[in-house]
Amino acid sequence: MHPPLTLENHPLCRDVVIALKRCHRDASWWGRSFGACNEQKWALDQCLKKQKLFKARANAEKAREERDRLRRRVEKYGHATVNGEFKGK
Repeated sequence: MHPPLTLENHPLCRDVVIALKRCHRDASWWGRSFGACNEQKWALDQCLKKQKLFKARANAEKAREERDRLRRRVEKYGHATVNGEFKGK
């Protein structure tokens, strides 16, 4: 199974999504049932894996930047919160 194939949600896989949709449109029900669009589906699976890795790396970088920003703030102001309570100098 794959997620809903909207082009906005999968910008890196745009060409592969279009190819699979075109195959589904052109192939008969029996053809699709017996693997007429398998090549496009496999290509989509690979592309979605790459997109997932790309997003994960971007999210990890964003989290790293946020941690660094918060660390600098704590160093600058000299305090932090622990369990929701203010812990200052």
